[in-house]
Amino acid sequence: MTSTLRNILVVLLVLACEPLFAQQDKPQLPNVLIIGDSVYQQHARGVLTELKNQATVQFANWPKFVLPNSASAVEDIDSLLGLKDVAGNDVPAEKRPSWDLIHFNVGLGDLVYCVPNIKSHRVLSFDYGGVIRTDAKQYEQNLETLVRLLRQKASGAKIVWASTTPIRHSRENVFKKGTEIAYNQIAERVMRKHGVPINDMYNYVISFMDMDKPAGHGVDPFFFDRKPIHEPIHKYIIQELGLDAASND
Repeated sequence: MTSTLRNILVVLLVLACEPLFAQQDKPQLPNVLIIGDSVYQQHARGVLTELKNQATVQFANWPKFVLPNSASAVEDIDSLLGLKDVAGNDVPAEKRPSWDLIHFNVGLGDLVYCVPNIKSHRVLSFDYGGVIRTDAKQYEQNLETLVRLLRQKASGAKIVWASTTPIRHSRENVFKKGTEIAYNQIAERVMRKHGVPINDMYNYVISFMDMDKPAGHGVDPFFFDRKPIHEPIHKYIIQELGLDAASND
């Protein structure tokens, strides 16, 4: 495995395993959970800052060494929602978080090309036999299950889906340009079927992203020409919770 390919896996795994972060808990504030891969973890701090004193914002803590994708979101939903601790033990009912809004996305981890027929996540160029991690049919089934579980296990929360951000050409050919388009269409179909609002992160990012620019750092989906992408997340949280958009005190 080349050093660049190794770096891709590090970005996918290590960033996803960093601890939850949040403002100091304030019981009177609504609780917001952001479920996503490193794309959202990198920019969630901007949301946290802009919603200071308006909401308690947390990024879901993926279990260690788990690749964020639709299958792992279903499998580890209790950990993501804070119903289980980092050791996999049930959190006592009185200590479980109560979510008012859950903003979620899984997609890039489904679209990475990997070594076929193995359970572990080893990225492999499609030029050398790598296959997409999750096929379209399975992705749709996983999203159906994920929506059902979110509503079942966090019944008091509003849920908002975020579309998967654009993929440019990958220097190491472990992502394929444009594959997210069909998967976003699948996700849109599932979310509209279940009445889940959609935060169109794809069109927001593509409005400023140079799709012809060479992949940055060899892990293109996780870099957006150094531009922040938290603005639409912030706006959707404000909208769904009825917060004061002008307030940042």
